Amino acid sequence: MKMGLNPDQFALVRVGSKTIEIRLNDEKRRRLQVGDLICFCNVADETQRVVKRVKSLRQFATFADLYSHYSPGSVGSAATDDIAQMVADTYTIYSPKQERRWGVVAIGI
Repeated sequence: MKMGLNPDQFALVRVGSKTIEIRLNDEKRRRLQVGDLICFCNVADETQRVVKRVKSLRQFATFADLYSHYSPGSVGSAATDDIAQMVADTYTIYSPKQERRWGVVAIGI
């Protein structure tokens, strides 16, 4: 499966400090299984790619629920970010309406 990442998040996945990828639990993500490979592409330069194996999948109703289970660094946030800040940042990518429709998934990589 292929997934795009913004340059800052791509860099964190590449070096291995981001170990949890956060996504809507939409139809595409519902097909994921532990053991699958994901090809992450840098959306600013799609020639930059990194392949990671899915180690775990955990579903949550909301981003706030998800973020309460993981350290900020593991999900690609600054160590000083609180849950409210992480949710606000996520809402620049996904809408609350999308969150309500699909729920969210933490993809361990």
